[in-house]
Amino acid sequence: MNSKLFIAAALFLTMVQHVLAAPPAITSYFPAGLQRGTTASITLTGSWTKWPVNVDGEFPEGMSVKTLESAGVLEFTVGENVGAGPYYFRIYDGEGASNLVPIVVGNVTEVNEEEPNAKPGEWKTIELPAVVNGQLKESRDVDIIGVQLAEGETLSVMLVANNLLGSPMDGIVQVADERGFVVAQNDDERNIDPQLTFTAARTGVYQIRTFAFPTQPNSTIGFSAAGTYVYRMTVSKQKFLDYCLPLSQNGNPMALQPVGPGFDREPVEALIAANGYLSLPGVPGSVPVSSFEGAVVVVPSPGNETSQPAVSVPVSLSGLLSQREEVHLVQLKDLKKDVSLSIKAYARRLGFPTDPFLQILDEEGKVLTTQDDKSRTERDPEFSYKVPADGNYQLSIRDLHRQGGERYAYRVDVEIVSPGIEMSVDRGELLKTKDDLLIPVTIVREAGFAKELEVTLTGLPEGLSAEVVKSEPTGDSAKKVELVLKGEPQAFSGPVTIVGTYEGGSIEAHYLLKNSTLTRNRFWLTVLPAAAE
Repeated sequence: MNSKLFIAAALFLTMVQHVLAAPPAITSYFPAGLQRGTTASITLTGSWTKWPVNVDGEFPEGMSVKTLESAGVLEFTVGENVGAGPYYFRIYDGEGASNLVPIVVGNVTEVNEEEPNAKPGEWKTIELPAVVNGQLKESRDVDIIGVQLAEGETLSVMLVANNLLGSPMDGIVQVADERGFVVAQNDDERNIDPQLTFTAARTGVYQIRTFAFPTQPNSTIGFSAAGTYVYRMTVSKQKFLDYCLPLSQNGNPMALQPVGPGFDREPVEALIAANGYLSLPGVPGSVPVSSFEGAVVVVPSPGNETSQPAVSVPVSLSGLLSQREEVHLVQLKDLKKDVSLSIKAYARRLGFPTDPFLQILDEEGKVLTTQDDKSRTERDPEFSYKVPADGNYQLSIRDLHRQGGERYAYRVDVEIVSPGIEMSVDRGELLKTKDDLLIPVTIVREAGFAKELEVTLTGLPEGLSAEVVKSEPTGDSAKKVELVLKGEPQAFSGPVTIVGTYEGGSIEAHYLLKNSTLTRNRFWLTVLPAAAE
């Protein structure tokens, strides 16, 4: 080939590679977790310019990850001392970074489902308790496993797919007896993820069937499948940790009441892991326990001598509406006139079927305000209430449809509204090319917060800068500002933070994790070098 043509072709290929280069992305991964005290290979599906990539993880001591030679394969190692629950990681290279995704650590044996398993003679009977890692990737796929149950034994099945992992599937779980008759089924217990409890009427091998429909309905009538339909199914016939009461903790030692099949509701002393999850050794299941600065109270059921506790604000209330028509009343004592209360309910977003319905009443029982949904799509109410006079008030909590049961739990946080401020960004991954990078920052001022805020980007390498931007107490900048990151192209990939300072304090901007209610304030910045432009 002519040397000029060769050089031109090489330059063209280099330009094409640069045009095609893009930040790495994780579409799905399998399996989505592993047992504590083990090592497992996790295969990613997605895109990256070349392998290996780098991994950034929010891992505690005893948990590590490394890339293997096979493209897309990571090897996770989890020590015995690591608490159960999700831990987040991302992959990154010189072109950018993926969003954070969870890898879930479990307490019991993990089994990866093997195809084929949809017909008699194909599926296998497994020992319990176990976590089944599955993937509905073939057309009209149905995954089946078998479990041995004795008469009177209780089976618990919980599937995690859409809620935490973001799988675009609306899963369904069925239990069938040896004759093939369906004896239990669930679809949308945890939002659109299923969960069920079943007691065997006779001894035998029962089938657990898993299949799904798409989260976005289409013209197809039938079961759906895709490589992204990844799930984790916890199966137990002994103890299963569903949740705990209270649903929050304030950092002080406290006894937590585990709730789920096999538990007698006796409080236990338990530690919350670094990821904010509670788990018990050898027991399947892990549950989030939120942090709260203030008193934490479990509301007793009506009929108890202390069925209407008197509490001071701030307080985080947790309770279980175990019966139909059940109403919980809590006295909010010694409130002062013109104080504004912030009241936030948590139920649907925590995976409970409860549809919270809240009322504030005076001491005589007169209803002063009623609150249901926060919005058309958010069932958990959030609102502010200005106290009309000094005195005690009652907070009434029930399910909108007056339903009740073992999973009709809730949490309601009551605080006094005080001047404050929050900052957020719509993403956690920032990418700068040769052009300036514009970073819109949303600002929420609460209770008349009227201080000037100076917003800046910290953790930048030499050669990059972002001028301080002021958010004034009023006007457009009170609600939104825009940081402008400038500088010459250079190779950089690492964490940065967005800090706002004001007289007497400072805050950090956050972003919302995908498929989660959790936030993070550690942003990942990638700067492309000149050769990658």
